[in-house]
Amino acid sequence: MSGCELVFSRGARKEYEALDGSVRSMLNKGLARLRIRPAEIGKTLSGALAGCRELKFRADGLRVIYRIRDGQVQIVDILAIGARDHDRAFRDAERRLGDEG
Repeated sequence: MSGCELVFSRGARKEYEALDGSVRSMLNKGLARLRIRPAEIGKTLSGALAGCRELKFRADGLRVIYRIRDGQVQIVDILAIGARDHDRAFRDAERRLGDEG
């Protein structure tokens, strides 16, 4: 499979832009891997986030919550980027998924 398109939710885009340069650089490396192998990296989530995956950046305590859409043309939705701090990234992702419906 060639590279996937990464689509940020509005909130995830703001979270990404708020990161400082060194953290954003580290995150960009992970996003490059995500473009190539979205179904192979990250942990499968359950519950309200079933169908989503989590990519961890342990050194910085960040989580990227994403989902893969469309079977043939792979589009990866970045739902939330944030610290594990009190499960904020997970709550943000759940809320953003609910806003779609």
